[in-house]
Amino acid sequence: MTNTELKQLRTLLFLDVTEAAQHIGDCEPRTWQRWEKGDRAVPADVAQTMQMLALNRVELLQVEYCADDPMYQYFAEYEDFKAVTGASVLKWRLAQSVSAQLVSEQQADIWRAEETI
Repeated sequence: MTNTELKQLRTLLFLDVTEAAQHIGDCEPRTWQRWEKGDRAVPADVAQTMQMLALNRVELLQVEYCADDPMYQYFAEYEDFKAVTGASVLKWRLAQSVSAQLVSEQQADIWRAEETI
């Protein structure tokens, strides 16, 4: 995985550098920044975790939307998501990414009709 791919996936998954470093890299945020900058190679285990999260995102977007499933809902705060699901910060960020994608897709026709864009 290249440094650019790492940064793109982190951003796609709504993770900030500190969260990614803590929950994926088990490292200091500065180390994660060095990976993204290209000063150091991205470790294989970090690349694998990021790839699996990205694949989970793709899979969630390919199944039928279920409004009752917390993985398709937006939770502004992790504690609210955790209270409903008991899941990790990584799952919360994944759910936020999926939710944002779904809002974009669902609203696109409305925005076009209103000539918002």
